[in-house]
Amino acid sequence: MAVCTDTPEQIANGRKKHGLMGTFLADPKLEVTDLFGLRNLNTALRPPGLPGLPIPTTLLIDSEGIVRWKDQSADYMQRSNPDYVRAALNEYF
Repeated sequence: MAVCTDTPEQIANGRKKHGLMGTFLADPKLEVTDLFGLRNLNTALRPPGLPGLPIPTTLLIDSEGIVRWKDQSADYMQRSNPDYVRAALNEYF
């Protein structure tokens, strides 16, 4: 699941444009982002109309709701390397 600041309409358009198939949660007010403590506190990264941006983060959460692994990026444009995530999946699950 991906959590993003886009509206449901923007998510739908992005899914079509980029051929995305995953599950997306619209979080324009950063409510879910804040629940996980993942708001980027760099005030320079505050687009007009948004309260801020989340830190790009990949979490592996088990069936009990326990975070087993976390990867974060210092660059808001950078995401977790799929091979790195795959290795963590193999290790923790």
